Amino acid sequence: MINLYFGLIIFNFLLLINIKKLANFVNIFDKPDRKLKLHKVKTPIVGGFIFALNFFIIFSYQIFFLKNFLSLDIKIFHNLELFSLLILIFAYFFLGLYDDKYKLNPLKRLILSILIILFAIFLNENLLITNLSLSFYERKIFLGDLSIVFTIFCILILTNSLNFYDGINGQSCFIFIYFFTYLLLMSDFNLFYLTCIFLLLIVMLQNLKNMLFLGDSGVYLMSIILSISLIYEHNIHKSIVFADEIFFLLLLPGLDLLRLTISRSLNKKNPLLGDRQHIHHLFINKFSLLFSNILLLLMSILPLFLFAFLNLNFFIVFFAFLIIYIFSIQFLKSGIKS
Repeated sequence: MINLYFGLIIFNFLLLINIKKLANFVNIFDKPDRKLKLHKVKTPIVGGFIFALNFFIIFSYQIFFLKNFLSLDIKIFHNLELFSLLILIFAYFFLGLYDDKYKLNPLKRLILSILIILFAIFLNENLLITNLSLSFYERKIFLGDLSIVFTIFCILILTNSLNFYDGINGQSCFIFIYFFTYLLLMSDFNLFYLTCIFLLLIVMLQNLKNMLFLGDSGVYLMSIILSISLIYEHNIHKSIVFADEIFFLLLLPGLDLLRLTISRSLNKKNPLLGDRQHIHHLFINKFSLLFSNILLLLMSILPLFLFAFLNLNFFIVFFAFLIIYIFSIQFLKSGIKS
């Protein structure tokens, strides 16, 4: 693994010193429009491309030298299972890349996402969420014929809520670092999750400097890897017991997705079209970029910390955080200055 990290450091150093050439090669830029996009100059959307190149190297090294993939021993894999995961990961990346380039219709993007997930599930039953355990319910819930629908729904909610959540520099990298740190601790220090954190830190530094954006390709790629990791930690490794943990892990992006969907629908707007009412936009209107990212990260961590580390009741944690979220939105929308 030392050789891998050393190689990745050199590879990413070469990428970053040639960022302009990479940007011209990919040829996808985010141009300011003074409405939703307030950055001053056009910025290359190459974060996802950098992630994809790195993961291609990591996966190749894992499969051919370490005989594992993601967090699993390659010996327990069937070739079809390995193929399904690779297809799912890179199909999601290319879907995001196409959307970055050509602005795919939201409905078409949703349909394509469902088809990609369905294809992967058809090849790989280990991706299916077949049962749930809840901290406040003694019996295990078996999903039966609803397993496929529920699995697709969960992956779609995770990927889309995190795509909604992406909006200011550093924000997505911060929250993905939090997610993979959680997986790192839950999995007894699996080195794949440490590698993900390492890559996120590299890209985040450039993102904070406004040298590049992650784009849909970057968020989709990291989201689908996170989805697979969470499902496999539950199904195979059994390191995640209660579904509550995942619920609280993703509570902030989920609440913001729900609020915006309801708000836009009530105002007779397309829920899938963007605006500047996301929680991160409200934060950046009052605070600096760095302080906004820190506050958002602390808010993301809070519910899981209360539930998993302080062992508070599910409903106490949920309603307490819901109140905090509502008051935060009201404060951020008010005329109060920090």
